[in-house]
Amino acid sequence: MDKGSRASTSKDHEDSATTLEVQNKNKKRKCVVDNGRATSNPKPKENAKPEGLQITLESHIYAYELPKMPPVRRNIDSLVKNNRYSTPFEKQMQEKEFKEYRLFLSKTAVKKLLFPLLRNEELQDNVIRQGIPVTAYDVQGNAFPMQFKESYTGKQKRYMLTKGWIRFCNQHGLRALKDFVTLWMFRHKETDGLCFVISFRTFDYLDYGIKQRPINN
Repeated sequence: MDKGSRASTSKDHEDSATTLEVQNKNKKRKCVVDNGRATSNPKPKENAKPEGLQITLESHIYAYELPKMPPVRRNIDSLVKNNRYSTPFEKQMQEKEFKEYRLFLSKTAVKKLLFPLLRNEELQDNVIRQGIPVTAYDVQGNAFPMQFKESYTGKQKRYMLTKGWIRFCNQHGLRALKDFVTLWMFRHKETDGLCFVISFRTFDYLDYGIKQRPINN
């Protein structure tokens, strides 16, 4: 073998060694990156709800557009002063609303959608905290006397329907998490008293809470 051939072979071995060294470094570097990615994304908990499924269920449930006018019998429509209903809002039933015998209402919904229908004297703290008598109707026109009031839990202000609420639940077989109630408020044409219409939708497959529907006015 001549000198040129020996030099060429030596150079080939050197190039191969360099390439192998670079490949090994890249492998090590890749392992470090992969390990870091695995550490920053821990294994999800077994009971966690799949994010994609959560979004799909919310989209399915809230794809339904709440009707501006409640689906009630005509005898209720004839009682509505100036044919004016509040903008409807919907909420998912919770366990505490059965245990505490009251329906908790979103503070945002109450202030944006219901307060415009209240008289100034009804908005006084001593009046609304004591409770305002109201009549709630189901879509068949059955009446349920209730009380609309404001209460405090510590420093947190809450609004609710009390008293006849649990009777409404029992009569309609409402269940926590599976039922969503929709509420409209109006003033009685003859007495000027506050009234509600309450309808509901049921999702038997739902057994956990989902994000609240956005409040629109």
